[in-house]
Amino acid sequence: MKLLSTLVTAVLATAFVTTVSAATPPANGQSAWVLADATSGKVELSHQPELLMKPASTQKLVTVLAGALALGPDWRYTTSLRYRGELQQGRLNGDLLIDFAGDPTLTREQLAGLLRHSGIRHVSGRVLLNQYHFAGYDRGNGWSWNDLGVCYAAPAAALILDRNCVQGALYARSGSPARATVPSHQPISVSADVAVLNKAGREQRFCALELEMTPPNRYHLTGCIGPRKDPWPLRFAIQDVTAWGEQLTGWALQQAGITLSGHIEGSRLNATDWPKLGSHSSPPFAELAERILVHSDNLYADSLLRTLGATHFHQPGSFRNGTQAVRDILKEQASIDLGPAWLADGSGLSAHNLLRAKDLLAVLLTMARDPRAQWLMAALPVSGESGTLRYRKSVLSPTLKGRITAKTGTIAHVQNLAGFIDTGNGERKAFVLLQNGLSISPEQAEDMADGKLEWPARRFEQAWLEGIMQRASIASTNQ
Repeated sequence: MKLLSTLVTAVLATAFVTTVSAATPPANGQSAWVLADATSGKVELSHQPELLMKPASTQKLVTVLAGALALGPDWRYTTSLRYRGELQQGRLNGDLLIDFAGDPTLTREQLAGLLRHSGIRHVSGRVLLNQYHFAGYDRGNGWSWNDLGVCYAAPAAALILDRNCVQGALYARSGSPARATVPSHQPISVSADVAVLNKAGREQRFCALELEMTPPNRYHLTGCIGPRKDPWPLRFAIQDVTAWGEQLTGWALQQAGITLSGHIEGSRLNATDWPKLGSHSSPPFAELAERILVHSDNLYADSLLRTLGATHFHQPGSFRNGTQAVRDILKEQASIDLGPAWLADGSGLSAHNLLRAKDLLAVLLTMARDPRAQWLMAALPVSGESGTLRYRKSVLSPTLKGRITAKTGTIAHVQNLAGFIDTGNGERKAFVLLQNGLSISPEQAEDMADGKLEWPARRFEQAWLEGIMQRASIASTNQ
């Protein structure tokens, strides 16, 4: 019996190696992987599981698990309306304070509704945009400077309205300079001095589209871009959060029918002893977690991280205390010790983050086996069906489509995948596949653009996953 078991194990290992060898890991990079039974936790395959690597957005698994354990699926952000002074018959002789709490779902319309239902019709003092609940920088250490103008790097401040993001468009027609626009109701300024050139012209000048940002929220595009019939979509991350909040709050006051004798300004006050006029709650954490995992939403993830810092340490939340809170929560409540791993944010956007494949596997196994976290399994995207796996080419083959629920992780030179794969024999495996240091020559990039070459990391990812499926099929046959 022992001999038979040994032979089966050898056959399975050979089958996996044979399948994967059809597409070896990309040259010059680093790779790490681990595969385990999701029920028993028994590790079946591993390669460099303790190598520290950039997790990219697979780090959201770590953040969301900490949120599930510390907050639970029913927890909600609460934005409160408070006042100081005398309030009589809708007239406030004093200050009105909007206590922002980092709710990434809050819109200007919802703020107007909160103000409208307060019963206030006139404020003689100030309207204070309070950001006491978060402290420190609103962006994580290691976020690339040239990402900061784009909405996936929008500031995860306590004050979030309309995702702290503005959508616009760049019209680029041959024969005339490009023209940038944003909707007239958006309180930002956008201009462009951009040449429209064909591919040869752009290569000759070594130019590309570049963004200059100046206070309060002014954006100027320079450089060059290729011609296009339809407008290029633009998504600008807000730079001056307070100025943005002042403009949108002024609009919300008008919509609510509230007049103001004073002015709107930012504040950082501990106003818990101010009387409360009303509040607005976000959707429950179960919905927020799904947004983080399915759509890989950085703003939601980083606001959650700072919130965990605030609730765990009973002080204003920051990236610094948030990352420590995640480590503490996982160790105390799930016995996951992240050891030498380095956390810089909650989203994985920072190039400073470092995790091991074994860390991510521990997170996945907790999600699979801990009743407090099992609901997260249903919040993961499904291969060929939803979220970031809907169109991921490596998981769209008939063998893999619909069988993988996993979190993607992609930044410059990184392609990762971590989640679960349902084999044909009814088993569920937890897996982590990390690929870092990915790069190709300019000539290979040209071949990829022309469809002559497949991205090596994608080819290996598909072969690796299909090898697991073949391994499971052989195991089922030999039982």
